[in-house]
Amino acid sequence: MKSKYIHVFTGSMIEANRLVSDLSQININSIVKDEAKSANLAGFGVPNFLFTHKVFVKKKHLEKAKKLIKSLSFMQNT
Repeated sequence: MKSKYIHVFTGSMIEANRLVSDLSQININSIVKDEAKSANLAGFGVPNFLFTHKVFVKKKHLEKAKKLIKSLSFMQNT
């Protein structure tokens, strides 16, 4: 089964939350997957907390989301 959501960003919790907030301001719903929490629940450790959150958006909003991500200054180095 193909997913309707596309991965658009990986970063820290703070960056992911900022992106989710900005996406919601332009009426794009998103999903955040917390890899650290998933690993901890499974009994594994997480070596790097900087890249633990993945943000996904629906395929139909992909281009609009990419434009927003490009414009955000904190994402210029990623």
